[in-house]
Amino acid sequence: MNGSSAQNIDGMSDAERSLLRRSVRDVLSNIWPADKAVDNSGNAEAIATLWPAMARQGLSSLGSNAAEVGLREIALVFEELGRAACPAPLLGAVGANLALATQPSNTARALLEDLRQGNATIALALGAFDGDPAAGRAETRGDRLSGKVSFVEDAQTATHFLVFLDGGVAVVASDAPGVRVEATPGLAVPAFSELTLKNAPTLRLDIPSELLADVALVARLACASRALGAAHRAFDLAVDHAKARKQFGQPIGQFQAIQHKLANCLISLDGARLALDAAAAARDNDNPDWRVFASSAVAFASPALRTVSIETHRALGAIGYAEEHEAPRHFRRVHADLARFGGVSRARAELADFLLGPVQ
Repeated sequence: MNGSSAQNIDGMSDAERSLLRRSVRDVLSNIWPADKAVDNSGNAEAIATLWPAMARQGLSSLGSNAAEVGLREIALVFEELGRAACPAPLLGAVGANLALATQPSNTARALLEDLRQGNATIALALGAFDGDPAAGRAETRGDRLSGKVSFVEDAQTATHFLVFLDGGVAVVASDAPGVRVEATPGLAVPAFSELTLKNAPTLRLDIPSELLADVALVARLACASRALGAAHRAFDLAVDHAKARKQFGQPIGQFQAIQHKLANCLISLDGARLALDAAAAARDNDNPDWRVFASSAVAFASPALRTVSIETHRALGAIGYAEEHEAPRHFRRVHADLARFGGVSRARAELADFLLGPVQ
């Protein structure tokens, strides 16, 4: 049996995964065309229309049934989102599906049903599970939630927040009293937000902290995969530019300086893809060391993809810095996604703990 049709343990075959990629790419080209991506990225109404369209394709259920669709499929979809520079609120959906799938609460079940029907969107507020010491945290007192959590993705268009706590999560409606959302502009487009909660009414659900840490790790891999998609799209643009742009009477792709830059970029892209796929496959196949694979993937992919992003800008030249061009949006995505969750430093520290033992 050849590699393209080999069946992996549970889930999809490689051939089915290729069909999924093609389907997602086609959908995104229709609902988030590249020529409108820059203008639409700052339009909350345009972003809000993405979710019902993705729900109709079944993408809102990602993470709800690992036997059918695992982390490899989640990573694939995020890679396509990165390629399309599409800010669909999928991260919260995946996190909610993973964290709440076994919850007996009727409220949790109703929320997941609304999510999968495209009637609700969820933003993850990881707090202490984020990995960045500046991420903040929140705490419950009875049925009230207070605290401040930073680096919240998709907060501007979310109908609900899923706030990670010690030993559980809190579900908060975005329009509840005591909830304030403030955008914090930076590299990410749309911007991350700071979520402030002051005695906000909430539903607390008990979930083991170990499971929440795993959900946060899946989020890290998903964002790294999205960065991979963005970096690869920028690379494709640079290759096309090197073929078309002429200098000194010949395409700039004829010059070794450009050839070597792009060749090194391709090596880095392939390496990052293999590392991320190995981590996702390890989790899907119940490898007990999948978390180590995940840390290894992030530790390799983070500097590799950021270098690709910089080198493709150099190959593109001045046009790559114009906001009307695709390149800047991919540059922003790569750096924003790879700097969060503690970045490469955290991944390297995790590997050091595994190989050398915790620092005493």
